[in-house]
Amino acid sequence: MDFRTSLNTIGDAEFEFIKNLVYKQAGIFLAPHKKIMVQSRLNARLRTLGIVSFENYVAKLKLDPKFATDEMQELINRITTNKTDFFRENHHFEFLKTQYFPALEQAAAAGGPKTLRIWCSASSTGEEPYSIAITVYEYFNTKPGWNCKIYASDIDTQVIATAKKGLYRDERLEPVSDAMKSKHFIKTTDKDHVFYEAKPHLKALIDFKQINLLQFPFPISEKLDLIFCRNVVIYFDKPTQKTLFQNFESSLKPKGYLILGHSETMFGISDSFKFLGHTIYQKKD
Repeated sequence: MDFRTSLNTIGDAEFEFIKNLVYKQAGIFLAPHKKIMVQSRLNARLRTLGIVSFENYVAKLKLDPKFATDEMQELINRITTNKTDFFRENHHFEFLKTQYFPALEQAAAAGGPKTLRIWCSASSTGEEPYSIAITVYEYFNTKPGWNCKIYASDIDTQVIATAKKGLYRDERLEPVSDAMKSKHFIKTTDKDHVFYEAKPHLKALIDFKQINLLQFPFPISEKLDLIFCRNVVIYFDKPTQKTLFQNFESSLKPKGYLILGHSETMFGISDSFKFLGHTIYQKKD
């Protein structure tokens, strides 16, 4: 068999093992219909490793502890889905600049702190945290005394590395206006392709790090004002969602906010948050 060109088929037993391993390590639930996706995404990995079958791959995961430890991150990187766009679900960013930030400013005028801490907990390749950073910068840059920071994390180390670079093909910036591109990105051309790189003032707002949402306490030392966790919990089963929402509640300041994706809900899972509409939730007193 020429493993450099052939495609391997994953058996039921091997899929079951990988499914359980990914669930244990990352909380991601792989339904039976995801079997072909797993097979497709891992075939290239098997070729890279020179492993000729999924049976041999799983056997190595079971019998070689060092290989299993080293391989776990690579496995998770290939299984996770990283669909993202700049200003995706734009109503959330409108909420920040028209409701949330003015309310923070009003509280600060009454003696509250001039600090803002946001966690983008599934930042993928960086479009979401840079969208948050643009929104924060646009609102607070001309307001003296404010200390703003965005924590941006993902379980996938490869997408975090991409996000740190902040370099995107021009088509990725289509949702961003020309004025915003000019203000917040450096335009370059390489091999007939146009790229945009986030300017230093955006990168300075963001602290990128790898975080596994299953590992609590999270490696963020301060309480947060707002957490973005969009289009992530749909990959978790309800017990994992319940635990995650409890941990988010513990990480938020009193009356802090949690923003989910358009197809996600806390209904029937957590009663610790008040629903404000548009998948925006506020921590109850």
